[in-house]
Amino acid sequence: MHHECVVVPGFGAFMLNHESARYDAKTQRFLPPSRTLGFNPEVRHNDALLLGSISRREGVSIESARMTLDASIASLRGQLQHCGEVAMGHLGVFTSGVNPESPVFNPSDDSLAVRRFEGLQPLEIVPLDYEEKVETATDDDATVNNEPVVIPFPLKIVASIVAVIVGLGILYSTTSLVSGPRVNFASLDTGISSRIERVIDSTVSVSREILLNIAMPPAQNDEPVADSRVAESEPLGRYILVVGSFPTEKAARSHIAQCKDEAMEIIEMDGNYRVYVASASDINEAQSLAASLSESYPSVWVCRR
Repeated sequence: MHHECVVVPGFGAFMLNHESARYDAKTQRFLPPSRTLGFNPEVRHNDALLLGSISRREGVSIESARMTLDASIASLRGQLQHCGEVAMGHLGVFTSGVNPESPVFNPSDDSLAVRRFEGLQPLEIVPLDYEEKVETATDDDATVNNEPVVIPFPLKIVASIVAVIVGLGILYSTTSLVSGPRVNFASLDTGISSRIERVIDSTVSVSREILLNIAMPPAQNDEPVADSRVAESEPLGRYILVVGSFPTEKAARSHIAQCKDEAMEIIEMDGNYRVYVASASDINEAQSLAASLSESYPSVWVCRR
């Protein structure tokens, strides 16, 4: 319910595949987003996610949780060998395949893990059909429509004079013709210059002042703190090593503050805020990192972005 990948060490991994909303041109429908559950028997590394969950639920140590998990896997394999199939709660049913090490998993459509978007129905649409309507015109109408419009020469002269007058009006309205020095005031508005004349007394006729509105840079103490994630030079890999998943960013940051670990970062995925400590470009590198970090982070697991 909270992770896209849950590995059962030595047995395989349950994976959730998310498909975004899309348009099906063949059926002319908008399809809602969906989730499907799959099983990969090739992914068997111990990422400590399941062990950490068992340890927290049962209130036992990691080693005790490991012994409990090994016994459950042995029992599951024995049931597959003797019965041919084993039901995994509401997730689906395992059946024995050609290779005993690679059982076949048939997911259930009624599992809570894939019912996040339950209730969203496809939206059927009707494409617009444009019909060209051609109206039959008479010979007289065709003759009239084909005649060119002739503008008399005097009308052209009048139109040219009007255009010149309008242009001169715009020019004189935006240009100051007053002689003498002009005072421009620096500001953050339209930039149109203006003049201020102040009469001091009868002996001093005019004095002009320049007002400067200069935007000062913020003080050193008020400089915004750059996000450490923005300053990272290395790009984030395809796989991340997650140590926690939270419904809100505040809860994720609170967890990082409690751990006091500078290696932890936050990424938003599918509405959850995941705290991760490293990333990798391929699954092999991610599995190796998970094995090396399992002692420091017992709940670390590999998540594909």
